[in-house]
Amino acid sequence: MSALLVVGDVHTLDPARPRAGAVGIRGDRIVALGPVDEVRRELGGGRVVEHDAGGRVLPGFVDSHVHVLWAGRAQERVGLDDATSIAEIGRRLVAHDARRPGAGWIEAEAGFDPGDLAEGRLPTAADLDAVVPHRPVFLDRKGHDAIVNTAGLRAAGIGDGTPDPSGGHIERTPDGRPTGLLVEHPAAELARTAIGEPDEARRAGWIETGTRLLRGHGFTSVMDPAVGPAELAAYAAAARSGRLATRMVVMPLGDEHLDDAALQAAVRRSGVADADPDRLRVGPTKLFLDGGGSLGTAWRSAPWPGTDGYTGNCTLSVEALRAHCRSAAAAGRGIGIHAVGDAAVDLVLDVLEETDRDTPVAGLGFHLIHAYLEPSAPAMRRTASLGVALSAHPALWWSAGASVVDRLGEAVAARSNPLRSWIDAGVTVGGGSDGPGPPLSALHGMWQARTRRIRGFAHPVGPGEAITAQEALALFTTRAAAVAGLDGPGRLCVGGPADLAVTDVDPLGPAGSLSGGRVLATITAGALHIP
Repeated sequence: MSALLVVGDVHTLDPARPRAGAVGIRGDRIVALGPVDEVRRELGGGRVVEHDAGGRVLPGFVDSHVHVLWAGRAQERVGLDDATSIAEIGRRLVAHDARRPGAGWIEAEAGFDPGDLAEGRLPTAADLDAVVPHRPVFLDRKGHDAIVNTAGLRAAGIGDGTPDPSGGHIERTPDGRPTGLLVEHPAAELARTAIGEPDEARRAGWIETGTRLLRGHGFTSVMDPAVGPAELAAYAAAARSGRLATRMVVMPLGDEHLDDAALQAAVRRSGVADADPDRLRVGPTKLFLDGGGSLGTAWRSAPWPGTDGYTGNCTLSVEALRAHCRSAAAAGRGIGIHAVGDAAVDLVLDVLEETDRDTPVAGLGFHLIHAYLEPSAPAMRRTASLGVALSAHPALWWSAGASVVDRLGEAVAARSNPLRSWIDAGVTVGGGSDGPGPPLSALHGMWQARTRRIRGFAHPVGPGEAITAQEALALFTTRAAAVAGLDGPGRLCVGGPADLAVTDVDPLGPAGSLSGGRVLATITAGALHIP
């Protein structure tokens, strides 16, 4: 077996040996760390491939919350995230229709907010009809909402008399006609169901594409936080065929109608348990409780301005949340719960405190997801007391913060995504991107966490919530690995996994260099990849 010698400025994140000049690798494990000559000697005879990293050598990055399958799927869709007007959206849809004519659905990634568009509003079905009236159109709003044209409404069976599904909302004109905006998962699912399910091979291809994208950003371990039963089977197929470019943790997606017993039965049927656990494993369940801050649907204790007392969306009932949490804890498993607004966070903690009285939840993988919109200091203390972690997403805040400023003001935004306060409260905070949409780069996430910059603003928003360079690096290594339940990834040590990232910037150096930093190479399980 040939060995790999990686030479560079090595930051191990192992307190026992924080720095080194080289890493020695045999197979998928690290066998030596230290000065270059010493590592060469330890590798001994036989063929040694030497790689001069030409940069900083770090533990492979870990993302605790990235939609890998969605990232791969996005490569096939119309890209509208950076659109600046409804007219531009129309031109891109027309161009796509010309390139790929037919009668099937046009699907697009639509991560823009109203303030991003010249018209200051979202497009409607009528706007989409003006450019593509002859086939259904589906604009995916950050995995939560959807905008469809009239043909799409018709295909989904949505008309004037269609009732709102539980936990969702069909936006309507004053005279009761659907506008095309489907708010939150249960409403958007009406259109997704009409589009139909892709087959396993196509899903597995999306997974392969997504993991390759992430590997290019230095990620060696990632957790996909919303994987349905059919997608679990696609992950198993991708693993069997050797198509995973990163180590994967998948979070099975439960909901109001898919209880814990049915979800675990789907996990067993999927074949994921038969995969190599070093490549693919099942993590905590995922639940959606509320909406999003940039969407104006996060569940807050105060009403959203400009509404008739609307405090946000509750996608899941308290009864279903309680049942999922109790069943998972009793089985020794955790749950990651999407809770953006302060009221949603408080409800999750109430339920987890109830659960904890029967079955302690610490150490099982329970974690809050996002929890960025004005969480209270008492909520942070309760989270720490329960031993519950937080999956936090600086890149998402960079992307969504401007919309929160528009809706709630800069003072609220300055108190939001408070990583400094969460860490100071003693909560384990692991980093993620929540991509696709927000930048996938860990270096970008570290930069945002340290600078508190948000898209469109030349000054920091809430600089008191910035974290240190060391904390930012840990966010995407050791802390993200802890949230994902991974023991080994996130640091470099003899006997540990040979997962490394090489960057052209020092994550512990000036923050300003990180936003333009590049990954020069990624090593996953001893396999070297150079973008």
